[in-house]
Amino acid sequence: MKFLKYFSIAAAALLAFSCQEVDKTYAAPAEEVENPVLNSHADIVVDEASLANNVTFTWSEVDYGYPAQVTYSLYVVYGEKEIQLGQSFTTSYTMTKEALNNILVDEKGLALEAGVTSMITLYVTSSISNNSADYIKKSETITLNVTTIAATTAPWIRRYIHVPGNHQGWAPDAAPILWETGEDSGKYEGLVYLVNAEDPTANVEFKFTQGPNWDVNLGGNVDAMNPGGDNIVIEAANSGAYWITVEAAEDFSTGSVKLKKAGAVNVIGSAVGGWEVANDLALTCTDVNGQVWSGVCDNCAGGEFKFRLTGGDFEANPWEMNWGGDMAHLVPGGDNCTTDLSGKVRFTINFRGDIPALAEDATNPSPIFATVAAE
Repeated sequence: MKFLKYFSIAAAALLAFSCQEVDKTYAAPAEEVENPVLNSHADIVVDEASLANNVTFTWSEVDYGYPAQVTYSLYVVYGEKEIQLGQSFTTSYTMTKEALNNILVDEKGLALEAGVTSMITLYVTSSISNNSADYIKKSETITLNVTTIAATTAPWIRRYIHVPGNHQGWAPDAAPILWETGEDSGKYEGLVYLVNAEDPTANVEFKFTQGPNWDVNLGGNVDAMNPGGDNIVIEAANSGAYWITVEAAEDFSTGSVKLKKAGAVNVIGSAVGGWEVANDLALTCTDVNGQVWSGVCDNCAGGEFKFRLTGGDFEANPWEMNWGGDMAHLVPGGDNCTTDLSGKVRFTINFRGDIPALAEDATNPSPIFATVAAE
């Protein structure tokens, strides 16, 4: 009986193995898998009355030789720009005219001109989960005309928060600010001079406010700040210029802060004597609330230069935070700036930016700018 029992178990295992072998399937050779065919579509006219109407794109099913889950990706092209409209596990993709219109006219989308008719190109790809590029199949393109309107979504405008404290008189409406680093990122950064304005030998205390008032503010533990929390304190011996990074919840209900002290804000480059550390031109904070650092080079030779933070937490890597490029909107790691001025020349960098102009600029340029002027 034991023999029959073990025989039955072995037979069952063999049968299960055989079933697994039968069920095991493989994709057909890649060259035998046909490309999807994106079906033609009528021209699309978007207007205020039809924003809620759906637009559906369809294509043929792709057979990979076994019942695989196929992912289809729909792309749209205009000029040199190309974006993905969406993905589907079926042979169609549906979106509202409003959603399509906003993607097409958005500067980060295809940047089509609103209020005119433009010809766009579409195609669809299919793929399976075997990670082989050979199995990504692309359809022929189709073209159609689309008439757009202005985007119905409000453009993102770079936000900022305030840093009031005893370094500037506890006045949120005039305090230094930190600018948001990306679209709705909740991450804010900036350079702030933290020295007790009433007594430089005393500790610095400060907080972060969402607006130019005390209605919503964060303080307390730097790793988990809370609304109305205690002042954040820096001992007098450690006061100075700090690169501050705050990450905050959308409603400012919690947040964290990282502080990196800079020994100096400098200009370096051939314009001020060369690219060696010894030639750094140290700038002085001339406006705490305005977040301005300025200094004079007595023998500027003209040429290239950049701004950077050195010393303190940047001692090991003085190029960690540096700015260049267009002096109206300096960017981290940007190209070298240039000046034709020589002799006694003042270099100034502003980390606050032109708030009124930036508050209306949906292109969200860098708020940091610089000036170079003869003394």
